[in-house]
Amino acid sequence: MGAFIQLTYGNDSGTIGIDNTDLRYANSVVLEHERSLIYGVTVNNNPTVQDLWNSVPAWGYPYAATNAAVSPLAGTQIDGTLAQDVAGISAYVMWNESVYGELGVYRSAKQGASNPITGAAGPLDGTTSNVISGVAPYARVAYEYQWGRHSAEVGVYGANFKLLPGGGTTDAPAALSGPVNEFRDVAEDLQYQFIGEQHLFSVTATRIHESMRLNASFAAAAVSNSRDDLTTIRATGSYYFRRKFGASITHFATTGSVDAGLYPAGPAPGVITSANGSPDTKGWIGELDYLPWLNTKLSLQYTTYTQFNGGSRNYDGFGRNASANGSTYLLLWLTF
Repeated sequence: MGAFIQLTYGNDSGTIGIDNTDLRYANSVVLEHERSLIYGVTVNNNPTVQDLWNSVPAWGYPYAATNAAVSPLAGTQIDGTLAQDVAGISAYVMWNESVYGELGVYRSAKQGASNPITGAAGPLDGTTSNVISGVAPYARVAYEYQWGRHSAEVGVYGANFKLLPGGGTTDAPAALSGPVNEFRDVAEDLQYQFIGEQHLFSVTATRIHESMRLNASFAAAAVSNSRDDLTTIRATGSYYFRRKFGASITHFATTGSVDAGLYPAGPAPGVITSANGSPDTKGWIGELDYLPWLNTKLSLQYTTYTQFNGGSRNYDGFGRNASANGSTYLLLWLTF
């Protein structure tokens, strides 16, 4: 039995909240020909947070980021959109330290709405958005091969979310029933690592494709299309020398259907808007790391966008360019 519980302090709100959490039971048996079988059950609050590899969204690069940075409009559901907003349980097995399989389901874990009279937490009502209808199935299959100081992994993972859009009023709980928006996420990933005495090198990548059936939002005239799609690709290369000096570079790209309702324009200043209804966003992240001790890391991270919400120049219709959303992040990381 074990638990990983991450607590995060929000300086803007002055509160501490539960972040990524994974509670699990694990065991193992030795089969014939000395093959091992590891099996277990995990309860967690973020799809992919229970995974073994750094190629999936929950533990993918960047490993730390600032909420002061500008983020684009679009993101797939499995790519952190529902993180800490769901609770799930799944069973997993790993055979011979190489073949991994997992099946599970997720449900919404919202804490309820505020009572308009007392201010205390109350039951979910029509104002609550994106509540899972029933359960959302999750699946993961991966294969890892190890030789010497090298290892390589390839796999697929995915989930199917049927979400009630909500957006009604407190006296209209029917908004949490009826038509749903369906998001089917199917993803591939890979990871390569070399762990030497002085040199450490890794490459991780994932591609997530999301097919959307927006029946509920289309019926409410909240989107332009009843069907949309979204594809996100990320690839990262990292190198460390003597576990003390490191550098990483990441390329990310999101492309998808043009939908002026889903990716709307807005009034000036339109930082997080799209003048042409496109989610297309591309860019790079570079990072330099220094680890004076094993539990201490200093990082300098720079993010630049070559395209943002559908455009490189004047993407918001008010003259803002994608490059204006770049950011520099200085981080001191202590672990204990």
